[in-house]
Amino acid sequence: MQVDDQRAYWLEIAGLTVAAVLLFRFGLLGLVFLVPIQLVWIRRGEDAGALASVGVILGIGVFKWIDYLRLRGTPGPDGVPAALLLLDLVFAAGLLAGLFMMNSDRLTVADSSGETGRRTMTVPERMMAAVAVGTAIYGPTIGLLAAGDAAESAIAMQIELMRPLFEAAGAGSEEIAVLVRVVIAAILSGLMFGFFVMVTSNWWLGVQIAFKSRFPLPAGNDIMARHAGYELTEFRLPEYLVWALIGAWGGVLLSMVADLGWVSYFFWNAAFVTLALYGVQGIAIVWFYLDRRKVQKITRVGIAVGMVIGLLIPGLRFVVGVGLPGLGVSELWIDYHRVKGSEEVS
Repeated sequence: MQVDDQRAYWLEIAGLTVAAVLLFRFGLLGLVFLVPIQLVWIRRGEDAGALASVGVILGIGVFKWIDYLRLRGTPGPDGVPAALLLLDLVFAAGLLAGLFMMNSDRLTVADSSGETGRRTMTVPERMMAAVAVGTAIYGPTIGLLAAGDAAESAIAMQIELMRPLFEAAGAGSEEIAVLVRVVIAAILSGLMFGFFVMVTSNWWLGVQIAFKSRFPLPAGNDIMARHAGYELTEFRLPEYLVWALIGAWGGVLLSMVADLGWVSYFFWNAAFVTLALYGVQGIAIVWFYLDRRKVQKITRVGIAVGMVIGLLIPGLRFVVGVGLPGLGVSELWIDYHRVKGSEEVS
Protein backbone atom coordinates (compact mmCIF):
# COMPACT_ATOMS: atom_id res chain seq x y z
CA MET A 1 0.00 0.00 0.00
CA GLN A 2 1.48 3.36 -1.04
CA VAL A 3 1.82 6.21 1.47
CA ASP A 4 -1.06 8.21 -0.02
CA ASP A 5 -3.29 5.16 -0.14
CA GLN A 6 -2.36 4.27 3.42
CA ARG A 7 -3.15 7.81 4.59
CA ALA A 8 -6.51 7.72 2.80
CA TYR A 9 -7.21 4.30 4.34
CA TRP A 10 -6.68 5.45 7.93
CA LEU A 11 -8.34 8.85 7.45
CA GLU A 12 -11.47 7.22 6.04
CA ILE A 13 -11.68 4.70 8.89
CA ALA A 14 -11.12 7.41 11.51
CA GLY A 15 -13.57 9.85 9.92
CA LEU A 16 -16.39 7.33 9.56
CA THR A 17 -15.78 6.01 13.09
CA VAL A 18 -16.03 9.50 14.57
CA ALA A 19 -19.18 10.11 12.50
CA ALA A 20 -20.74 6.93 13.92
CA VAL A 21 -19.91 7.94 17.51
CA LEU A 22 -21.40 11.42 17.02
CA LEU A 23 -24.54 10.02 15.38
CA PHE A 24 -24.99 7.63 18.30
CA ARG A 25 -24.55 10.48 20.75
CA PHE A 26 -27.16 12.85 19.34
CA GLY A 27 -30.78 11.75 19.72
CA LEU A 28 -32.69 10.28 16.80
CA LEU A 29 -29.56 10.36 14.63
CA GLY A 30 -28.44 7.37 16.67
CA LEU A 31 -30.88 5.26 14.66
CA VAL A 32 -28.47 5.39 11.71
CA PHE A 33 -25.14 5.31 13.56
CA LEU A 34 -24.30 1.93 12.00
CA VAL A 35 -24.38 3.30 8.44
CA PRO A 36 -20.85 4.84 8.55
CA ILE A 37 -19.46 1.56 9.93
CA GLN A 38 -21.22 -0.37 7.16
CA LEU A 39 -19.50 1.93 4.68
CA VAL A 40 -16.16 1.00 6.26
CA TRP A 41 -16.97 -2.71 5.92
CA ILE A 42 -17.74 -2.36 2.22
CA ARG A 43 -15.10 0.18 1.22
CA ARG A 44 -12.18 -1.07 3.30
CA GLY A 45 -12.89 -4.70 4.11
CA GLU A 46 -12.95 -7.05 7.09
CA ASP A 47 -10.08 -5.76 9.24
CA ALA A 48 -11.12 -2.13 8.79
CA GLY A 49 -14.75 -2.91 9.67
CA ALA A 50 -13.75 -4.71 12.86
CA LEU A 51 -11.33 -1.92 13.79
CA ALA A 52 -13.94 0.79 13.24
CA SER A 53 -16.41 -1.16 15.40
CA VAL A 54 -13.90 -1.28 18.26
CA GLY A 55 -13.28 2.42 17.78
CA VAL A 56 -17.00 3.17 18.15
CA ILE A 57 -17.14 1.22 21.42
CA LEU A 58 -14.14 3.12 22.76
CA GLY A 59 -15.59 6.47 21.67
CA ILE A 60 -18.96 5.79 23.28
CA GLY A 61 -17.15 4.55 26.38
CA VAL A 62 -15.34 7.89 26.69
CA PHE A 63 -18.64 9.78 26.47
CA LYS A 64 -20.24 7.47 29.05
CA TRP A 65 -17.33 7.99 31.44
CA ILE A 66 -17.73 11.76 31.09
CA ASP A 67 -21.45 11.36 31.78
CA TYR A 68 -20.73 9.30 34.88
CA LEU A 69 -18.29 11.89 36.25
CA ARG A 70 -20.82 14.63 35.56
CA LEU A 71 -23.88 12.85 37.01
CA ARG A 72 -22.49 10.85 39.92
CA GLY A 73 -23.33 13.72 42.22
CA THR A 74 -26.99 13.80 41.12
CA PRO A 75 -29.29 14.39 44.11
CA GLY A 76 -30.87 11.21 45.40
CA PRO A 77 -30.14 8.31 47.71
CA ASP A 78 -27.48 6.75 45.48
CA GLY A 79 -27.06 9.16 42.58
CA VAL A 80 -27.09 7.64 39.09
CA PRO A 81 -26.17 3.91 39.04
CA ALA A 82 -23.11 3.27 36.86
CA ALA A 83 -24.86 0.21 35.41
CA LEU A 84 -27.51 2.41 33.81
CA LEU A 85 -24.87 4.54 32.13
CA LEU A 86 -23.29 1.38 30.70
CA LEU A 87 -26.54 0.37 29.00
CA ASP A 88 -25.77 2.54 25.97
CA LEU A 89 -22.38 0.86 25.67
CA VAL A 90 -23.91 -2.63 25.75
CA PHE A 91 -26.66 -1.53 23.35
CA ALA A 92 -24.10 -0.27 20.83
CA ALA A 93 -21.91 -3.36 21.25
CA GLY A 94 -24.83 -5.65 20.45
CA LEU A 95 -25.70 -3.72 17.29
CA LEU A 96 -22.08 -3.66 16.13
CA ALA A 97 -21.83 -7.40 16.76
CA GLY A 98 -24.96 -7.84 14.65
CA LEU A 99 -23.39 -5.79 11.86
CA PHE A 100 -20.29 -8.00 12.11
CA MET A 101 -22.49 -11.05 11.52
CA MET A 102 -24.01 -9.38 8.45
CA ASN A 103 -20.61 -8.72 6.87
CA SER A 104 -17.78 -10.92 8.06
CA ASP A 105 -16.20 -13.39 5.65
CA ARG A 106 -15.08 -15.45 8.64
CA LEU A 107 -18.63 -16.77 9.07
CA THR A 108 -19.13 -20.02 7.21
CA VAL A 109 -21.43 -23.02 7.55
CA ALA A 110 -21.27 -26.62 6.41
CA ASP A 111 -22.13 -27.05 2.74
CA SER A 112 -25.06 -29.47 2.56
CA SER A 113 -24.54 -29.98 -1.17
CA GLY A 114 -21.36 -31.87 -0.43
CA GLU A 115 -19.39 -30.04 -3.13
CA THR A 116 -17.20 -28.20 -0.65
CA GLY A 117 -16.63 -28.47 3.07
CA ARG A 118 -17.75 -24.93 3.99
CA ARG A 119 -19.64 -22.10 2.32
CA THR A 120 -20.32 -18.44 3.02
CA MET A 121 -23.49 -17.80 5.00
CA THR A 122 -26.53 -16.57 3.08
CA VAL A 123 -28.17 -13.25 3.92
CA PRO A 124 -31.11 -14.90 5.78
CA GLU A 125 -28.64 -17.00 7.77
CA ARG A 126 -26.66 -13.87 8.59
CA MET A 127 -29.82 -12.12 9.77
CA MET A 128 -30.67 -15.01 12.08
CA ALA A 129 -27.08 -15.13 13.33
CA ALA A 130 -27.19 -11.39 14.04
CA VAL A 131 -30.34 -11.80 16.14
CA ALA A 132 -28.74 -14.76 17.96
CA VAL A 133 -25.61 -12.82 18.90
CA GLY A 134 -27.71 -9.81 19.92
CA THR A 135 -29.78 -12.04 22.20
CA ALA A 136 -26.59 -13.51 23.67
CA ILE A 137 -25.36 -10.00 24.52
CA TYR A 138 -28.60 -8.37 25.69
CA GLY A 139 -30.12 -11.34 27.52
CA PRO A 140 -27.52 -11.68 30.30
CA THR A 141 -27.28 -7.89 30.62
CA ILE A 142 -31.03 -7.55 31.19
CA GLY A 143 -30.91 -10.48 33.62
CA LEU A 144 -28.14 -8.85 35.66
CA LEU A 145 -29.98 -5.54 35.77
CA ALA A 146 -33.22 -7.24 36.84
CA ALA A 147 -31.41 -9.24 39.54
CA GLY A 148 -29.76 -6.14 40.99
CA ASP A 149 -30.98 -2.73 42.06
CA ALA A 150 -30.38 -1.00 38.72
CA ALA A 151 -33.81 -1.80 37.29
CA GLU A 152 -35.58 -0.48 40.38
CA SER A 153 -33.36 2.62 40.29
CA ALA A 154 -34.29 3.17 36.65
CA ILE A 155 -37.99 2.97 37.49
CA ALA A 156 -37.52 5.34 40.43
CA MET A 157 -35.69 7.85 38.22
CA GLN A 158 -38.43 7.72 35.59
CA ILE A 159 -41.07 8.23 38.28
CA GLU A 160 -39.28 11.33 39.49
CA LEU A 161 -38.95 12.70 35.95
CA MET A 162 -42.61 12.07 35.15
CA ARG A 163 -44.05 13.10 38.50
CA PRO A 164 -44.85 16.77 37.64
CA LEU A 165 -46.65 15.78 34.43
CA PHE A 166 -48.77 13.07 36.02
CA GLU A 167 -49.46 14.95 39.24
CA ALA A 168 -50.95 17.70 37.09
CA ALA A 169 -53.27 15.02 35.68
CA GLY A 170 -54.16 13.78 39.16
CA ALA A 171 -52.13 10.55 38.99
CA GLY A 172 -50.22 9.29 42.00
CA SER A 173 -46.92 7.44 42.38
CA GLU A 174 -48.57 4.03 42.08
CA GLU A 175 -50.19 4.86 38.75
CA ILE A 176 -46.91 6.26 37.44
CA ALA A 177 -45.00 3.17 38.60
CA VAL A 178 -47.51 0.86 36.90
CA LEU A 179 -47.27 2.83 33.66
CA VAL A 180 -43.46 2.77 33.70
CA ARG A 181 -43.48 -1.00 34.28
CA VAL A 182 -45.92 -1.48 31.39
CA VAL A 183 -43.64 0.55 29.11
CA ILE A 184 -40.59 -1.48 30.21
CA ALA A 185 -42.49 -4.74 29.56
CA ALA A 186 -43.44 -3.50 26.08
CA ILE A 187 -39.81 -2.61 25.33
CA LEU A 188 -38.58 -6.02 26.48
CA SER A 189 -41.24 -7.79 24.40
CA GLY A 190 -40.07 -6.10 21.20
CA LEU A 191 -36.39 -5.55 21.98
CA MET A 192 -34.97 -8.05 19.48
CA PHE A 193 -37.47 -6.99 16.81
CA GLY A 194 -36.17 -3.43 17.15
CA PHE A 195 -32.63 -4.81 17.08
CA PHE A 196 -33.37 -6.74 13.88
CA VAL A 197 -34.93 -3.72 12.17
CA MET A 198 -32.05 -1.44 13.14
CA VAL A 199 -29.25 -3.81 12.10
CA THR A 200 -30.80 -4.83 8.78
CA SER A 201 -31.97 -1.33 7.81
CA ASN A 202 -28.56 0.22 8.59
CA TRP A 203 -26.83 -2.60 6.73
CA TRP A 204 -29.07 -2.09 3.69
CA LEU A 205 -28.72 1.70 3.74
CA GLY A 206 -24.95 1.40 3.98
CA VAL A 207 -24.88 -0.97 1.01
CA GLN A 208 -27.04 1.35 -1.10
CA ILE A 209 -24.99 4.44 -0.23
CA ALA A 210 -21.69 2.68 -0.88
CA PHE A 211 -22.58 1.57 -4.40
CA LYS A 212 -24.78 4.47 -5.48
CA SER A 213 -22.88 7.47 -4.12
CA ARG A 214 -20.59 9.57 -6.30
CA PHE A 215 -17.55 8.75 -4.19
CA PRO A 216 -15.32 6.29 -6.06
CA LEU A 217 -14.84 2.91 -4.39
CA PRO A 218 -11.24 1.97 -3.53
CA ALA A 219 -9.63 -1.25 -4.69
CA GLY A 220 -12.09 -4.10 -4.30
CA ASN A 221 -12.20 -6.56 -1.42
CA ASP A 222 -14.14 -9.77 -0.85
CA ILE A 223 -16.88 -8.08 1.20
CA MET A 224 -17.40 -5.41 -1.44
CA ALA A 225 -17.61 -8.03 -4.18
CA ARG A 226 -20.11 -10.13 -2.23
CA HIS A 227 -22.42 -7.19 -1.56
CA ALA A 228 -22.13 -5.87 -5.11
CA GLY A 229 -23.69 -9.02 -6.51
CA TYR A 230 -26.63 -9.30 -4.12
CA GLU A 231 -30.22 -8.52 -5.09
CA LEU A 232 -33.20 -8.35 -2.72
CA THR A 233 -35.11 -10.67 -5.04
CA GLU A 234 -32.69 -13.48 -4.08
CA PHE A 235 -33.79 -13.41 -0.44
CA ARG A 236 -35.31 -16.75 0.57
CA LEU A 237 -35.63 -18.27 4.04
CA PRO A 238 -34.93 -21.93 4.79
CA GLU A 239 -38.13 -23.97 4.95
CA TYR A 240 -37.56 -25.13 8.53
CA LEU A 241 -37.97 -21.58 9.82
CA VAL A 242 -41.74 -21.84 9.48
CA TRP A 243 -41.70 -24.11 12.56
CA ALA A 244 -40.00 -21.37 14.53
CA LEU A 245 -42.76 -18.98 13.40
CA ILE A 246 -45.49 -21.41 14.47
CA GLY A 247 -43.80 -22.24 17.76
CA ALA A 248 -43.16 -18.58 18.65
CA TRP A 249 -46.73 -17.48 18.01
CA GLY A 250 -48.00 -20.55 19.85
CA GLY A 251 -45.92 -19.42 22.81
CA VAL A 252 -47.38 -15.91 22.54
CA LEU A 253 -50.92 -17.32 22.70
CA LEU A 254 -49.92 -19.43 25.71
CA SER A 255 -48.48 -16.37 27.46
CA MET A 256 -51.85 -14.65 27.13
CA VAL A 257 -53.62 -17.31 29.18
CA ALA A 258 -50.83 -18.31 31.57
CA ASP A 259 -48.13 -16.50 33.50
CA LEU A 260 -44.86 -17.60 31.88
CA GLY A 261 -42.68 -14.98 33.55
CA TRP A 262 -39.63 -13.90 31.59
CA VAL A 263 -40.20 -16.73 29.06
CA SER A 264 -43.07 -14.72 27.58
CA TYR A 265 -40.56 -12.05 26.49
CA PHE A 266 -38.65 -14.74 24.59
CA PHE A 267 -41.80 -15.84 22.76
CA TRP A 268 -42.84 -12.29 21.88
CA ASN A 269 -39.39 -11.41 20.53
CA ALA A 270 -39.12 -14.65 18.55
CA ALA A 271 -42.61 -14.11 17.13
CA PHE A 272 -41.90 -10.56 15.95
CA VAL A 273 -38.48 -11.42 14.49
CA THR A 274 -39.73 -14.44 12.53
CA LEU A 275 -42.69 -12.40 11.29
CA ALA A 276 -40.26 -9.68 10.15
CA LEU A 277 -38.07 -12.24 8.36
CA TYR A 278 -41.04 -13.55 6.41
CA GLY A 279 -42.06 -9.95 5.78
CA VAL A 280 -38.70 -9.40 4.07
CA GLN A 281 -39.33 -12.51 1.97
CA GLY A 282 -42.74 -11.12 1.05
CA ILE A 283 -41.10 -7.88 -0.07
CA ALA A 284 -38.57 -9.90 -2.10
CA ILE A 285 -41.44 -11.62 -3.93
CA VAL A 286 -43.09 -8.27 -4.67
CA TRP A 287 -39.79 -6.86 -5.93
CA PHE A 288 -39.22 -9.92 -8.10
CA TYR A 289 -42.49 -9.34 -9.92
CA LEU A 290 -41.79 -5.62 -10.22
CA ASP A 291 -38.45 -6.50 -11.85
CA ARG A 292 -40.11 -9.05 -14.08
CA ARG A 293 -42.60 -6.48 -15.34
CA LYS A 294 -39.91 -3.80 -15.61
CA VAL A 295 -41.81 -1.38 -13.36
CA GLN A 296 -40.24 2.08 -13.34
CA LYS A 297 -38.16 3.23 -10.37
CA ILE A 298 -40.56 6.03 -9.39
CA THR A 299 -43.39 3.50 -9.12
CA ARG A 300 -41.24 1.24 -6.94
CA VAL A 301 -40.46 4.14 -4.64
CA GLY A 302 -44.17 4.89 -4.41
CA ILE A 303 -44.93 1.28 -3.50
CA ALA A 304 -42.20 1.27 -0.84
CA VAL A 305 -43.49 4.54 0.64
CA GLY A 306 -47.01 3.11 0.57
CA MET A 307 -45.84 0.09 2.59
CA VAL A 308 -44.22 2.32 5.20
CA ILE A 309 -47.30 4.55 5.45
CA GLY A 310 -49.47 1.45 5.71
CA LEU A 311 -47.51 0.34 8.77
CA LEU A 312 -48.20 3.70 10.41
CA ILE A 313 -51.97 3.74 9.82
CA PRO A 314 -53.93 1.64 12.35
CA GLY A 315 -56.43 0.34 9.80
CA LEU A 316 -53.78 -0.68 7.27
CA ARG A 317 -51.14 -1.79 9.75
CA PHE A 318 -52.65 -5.24 10.10
CA VAL A 319 -53.00 -5.67 6.33
CA VAL A 320 -49.37 -4.76 5.61
CA GLY A 321 -47.90 -6.24 8.80
CA VAL A 322 -49.58 -9.61 8.25
CA GLY A 323 -50.04 -9.57 4.47
CA LEU A 324 -46.34 -9.33 3.58
CA PRO A 325 -45.24 -12.10 6.00
CA GLY A 326 -48.20 -14.18 4.79
CA LEU A 327 -46.99 -13.73 1.21
CA GLY A 328 -43.51 -14.81 2.31
CA VAL A 329 -44.83 -17.92 4.08
CA SER A 330 -46.99 -18.82 1.08
CA GLU A 331 -43.86 -19.54 -0.96
CA LEU A 332 -43.64 -22.82 0.95
CA TRP A 333 -46.59 -24.05 -1.13
CA ILE A 334 -46.74 -21.70 -4.11
CA ASP A 335 -43.98 -21.56 -6.73
CA TYR A 336 -43.62 -17.92 -7.70
CA HIS A 337 -40.98 -18.89 -10.29
CA ARG A 338 -38.38 -16.71 -8.72
CA VAL A 339 -34.88 -16.94 -10.11
CA LYS A 340 -33.31 -20.10 -8.72
CA GLY A 341 -29.67 -20.00 -7.86
CA SER A 342 -27.29 -19.21 -5.07
CA GLU A 343 -28.82 -17.59 -1.99
CA GLU A 344 -25.45 -16.22 -1.03
CA VAL A 345 -24.36 -12.67 -1.50
CA SER A 346 -21.98 -13.54 -4.29
